[in-house]
Amino acid sequence: MENNSKSERLERHLLREVLPRYRPGDRIPSEQQMADELETSRTTMHKVYFNLMSRGLIYRRNGIGTFRAEPSAGDTARPVRMITAVMPSLHLLNAKETPNWFNHQYTLEYFAEAARKDNFILNLVFFDHDRYTPEEGERLLNRSDVPAFLFPSLVPELKPVIERLNAAGKVCVGRYFEATDFCHTAGFDMGPAFDDAISFLAAGGRKRIALLDLWSPELPEIPHYGYAIDRYHRFRHSLAKAGLPYISELYRFCPPGATDGEWAIRRMLEEKLRFDAVICGTDQRAFGVLKALRRAGVKVPGEVAVIGLNDEPECTECDPPLASIEASFPELSKLLYTILRDQLDAPGSVTFRHLEHPGRFIPRESAGTGGVAP
Repeated sequence: MENNSKSERLERHLLREVLPRYRPGDRIPSEQQMADELETSRTTMHKVYFNLMSRGLIYRRNGIGTFRAEPSAGDTARPVRMITAVMPSLHLLNAKETPNWFNHQYTLEYFAEAARKDNFILNLVFFDHDRYTPEEGERLLNRSDVPAFLFPSLVPELKPVIERLNAAGKVCVGRYFEATDFCHTAGFDMGPAFDDAISFLAAGGRKRIALLDLWSPELPEIPHYGYAIDRYHRFRHSLAKAGLPYISELYRFCPPGATDGEWAIRRMLEEKLRFDAVICGTDQRAFGVLKALRRAGVKVPGEVAVIGLNDEPECTECDPPLASIEASFPELSKLLYTILRDQLDAPGSVTFRHLEHPGRFIPRESAGTGGVAP
């Protein structure tokens, strides 16, 4: 667990000594810069910044920086209530080791923004489920002044702890790819977006479409691979719907980073595989694919079309601009908060809810032309 006394001392220091130096709208030092200045870890400073963001004192603009927020009178008629946000492990903060770390971060930030309107603030806790028994986990997480818990990235191993929190009358919600029997969840419905993306490619004459993702049919279909397995089945369904073949040699296991995408495509080119489009399970993979194709002299989109997933800000800045399947974390976070608020307003439900927000295909130059964009 995080050392609360240290993070609280640092938070007080920022409130008294750092934020007063800046006017509303001014950019403040980054988490890493402040951690270096105060000689503490990035992990501890991340918690401090997130708590300040949850209270509406600072805000982040993706890809630009962190800024001091406008002062707000707030709603003094309603008491401030606490929600504990549980991050599954500390390494998720390292964007180099976990390229899709922003999925967890964005869920936290946008959920906090929605909850703040009802005078909820989020208390961020780092919890490694492998270190504790369910009983110990509940004792560490459960507080009498916290009515609800958010799990930005739910994992099945948390089930015993969450079941104990449920039994204690707490409301638990989590980001997950499907419904569960122990926690309220919300996720993305990628089916329509995959249909649109592959239909777009087919309309542009693409017939041999590859998929790079974090699973392969040789691996078991277990929850740890759930998101990638879901995309695999969506991909095959969309191919069939468009009248295109599924070519097994063009489905490749690939970790989520840019260097992984670059390596995977280099291997496919070395094996002299024929493909005219590549869909990647993350934008980071797709950035690596673009780099590998450019170095090999393969024209994008003339010879190979490329599509990513997540619609990161860099998609519009790379060459060529990257087509992507958008997963809207602001909308997903609103769904999670809606479930939590509804359950707090009407406690006692024994049915765990699951809501989904549809993904959206965003055509850009890397996908070529495909007739009328969906």
